[in-house]
Amino acid sequence: MSTDLVEKISERFREEITSHGMSLAEAARIAGEPGPQRIKDIVSGKQRCPSDLLARLAETVDVLYVLTGVRKEKPVPRRVDALIDNYEHLSEEDKRALERLAFSLAKQKVMEGAA
Repeated sequence: MSTDLVEKISERFREEITSHGMSLAEAARIAGEPGPQRIKDIVSGKQRCPSDLLARLAETVDVLYVLTGVRKEKPVPRRVDALIDNYEHLSEEDKRALERLAFSLAKQKVMEGAA
């Protein structure tokens, strides 16, 4: 494995951890590691990322992205697919109204989370 490839895996691993709002210590805890040092060594490029560690984090990080740089496609839940289908059948005026409503509801949730 080339050094460049190992570095890219380390970079993407760190990116995945931080993009999910986790600290290295939290990622280590989720992976069942005794402490964060192994994760620190991986993200700094001092150690290769072992497959068993990635397997334990598969529910948390996009392992395909970490290894290949290609994101896995997330399946769309049926209710989201139905919502999109219903949206497509609305008039332009109703689409805009629904978009305003969705924006307002999301903004309200964000504000509640900040309080």
